[in-house]
Parts: sequence; C-alpha cells; structure tokens
Amino acid sequence: MFNYKKILVVVFDKNKSNKALKEVQQILADNACEHEVFLEDKDALGYKGYDLVLVIGGDGSMLSAAKLFSHLNCPFLGVNLGKVGFMADLDSENLITELPEVLSGKNLVEEKETLSCTYNGEEYTAFNEIVLHTQKSYKLMHFELKIEDNLIYRKRADGLIISTSNGSTAYSLSAGGPILSPDVKGLVITSLNPLSLSARPLIVPSDSKIEVNLIKTPSDLNSFIIIDGNQEIKIEDRKDFKVTKSDKSFKLLHPVGHDFFKTCRDKLHWSLSKDENSSN
Repeated sequence: MFNYKKILVVVFDKNKSNKALKEVQQILADNACEHEVFLEDKDALGYKGYDLVLVIGGDGSMLSAAKLFSHLNCPFLGVNLGKVGFMADLDSENLITELPEVLSGKNLVEEKETLSCTYNGEEYTAFNEIVLHTQKSYKLMHFELKIEDNLIYRKRADGLIISTSNGSTAYSLSAGGPILSPDVKGLVITSLNPLSLSARPLIVPSDSKIEVNLIKTPSDLNSFIIIDGNQEIKIEDRKDFKVTKSDKSFKLLHPVGHDFFKTCRDKLHWSLSKDENSSN
C-alpha cells in the first residue's frame, strides 16, 4: 500500500516524457492511487490537496515544479530524463521496481533550504541560486558585498552568484564554486570571472544576512537579478538587494539507497578505476 494517496504528476515536455508518463500512470493505476496530470493551461494555484508532486524530467523540471507548487507544502519526487539529475534521481528505466518502493515509504526525505531575495519592496524565492549579471556577459560590473552589515569586498567582475547547497552543483559549480554536501547548511558566494586573480568563492552560514550593492555598470547596458536562471528582475534606480534564508523549504524524496557522492561520481564523472566502478 502506498503512503502517498493523491499524487500530482508534472510533465513539461510530454513528447520527450510520454513513455515514462504512461508507465508512471500504469503503476499508479495498478495500485489504485489517485493521481492527476498537470495541465499547463490551468492555474497552478488551482491544484490543491495533493500529498506528493511527482515530476518527470530533469533538474530544470524539478525547479520549475517547485516554484509552481510550493503552496502544496508536500514532498517532491523526480523521475530523471535529463543528463545530470541531482534532484530527479529515479531511473526512468527501472520505474516498475523503484517507484512502488519509494511510494510505499521506503525512501529518504531531504529538506532543502531556499533563498529569499528582496529588491525594491518585492520578495522572490530561489531554490538554486540568485545571480547578479549584465545583459552581456563580457561587460564588467562593479559591486560591493556585505554580510551582517560588514563589508566583505568590492569587486569588478562579470557578475555574482549566491547559491544554496542545492545550487552548488548547478551554475555556481560551472563558475568554479565548491560543491556543498546536502547536509551542510551554507551558502556559496562565487564571483563570475573577477578581474582580481586573488578572488575565490566564499562559503558562509545559510542564515547569513547578505547585501549586494551595485556600484557601477556600463552605461549602455541593463543589469539584472536572475532567480534560478528563469526569472529576471531588471535593476532600476535602486541599486542594492538583500538575500537571506527563506522560511520556505523544499522536501525531496530519494530512494533508500540514495548516495549523494555516488551521484557526483556518476554524473560528474569523478575519476574511478574500472574495479571501483564495478563494485558500485
């Protein structure tokens, strides 16, 4: 018997996900589990009363679903169709065995921290990262970083990334930032292509109060605060914004055998010998 009785199935690319979607629906039907497939032309706030959101896709789909359905206050489970899959980690080729096990309660629950960004009287929530950037990546901006009202540095760089531990395996990683283990309650602050060769990423406690002041950008370019890579807030006359830990959290289900570092080895191709690979 499944522990989750009413499931919202979320698919953003039905052509790519059709095979997995049909298999998921069959498994849920065979176990008399009430479920509904999300329709993009329906207001997400109209979906209520679910105790699990099951997302078919990759980590991008997981982030989009988390934003749309955070009001449900229920866990999320991902079926991975992407190339990486740190958040969506059920194997689409083994659904018939893996999915029933997770839904029957044989799972791990990971609670992920999120970020709150306040700018110009508005508040935004980020699950991965908050990025400061100009509309052209090769144009330097000059900004100031403060933590708990203490000046940390002033830098000239292409931009700045403030990421959660979840986001440490995303954009921040590609910019040279460190990977944070999921159980580390911290934030990674990474400058994008800084002019100073001494600039290094910084890890701070996740409850830090961070303030970023934009000192100067090229006069012919707009600058933006970018939330999770898909929401742009144009910086207007006000040049500063604040980042703190959000009250919202994001619960993610994993199979019982989930191992974050094995995922790193598999997805990031960390160096292993053939013997080591065969034993895992």
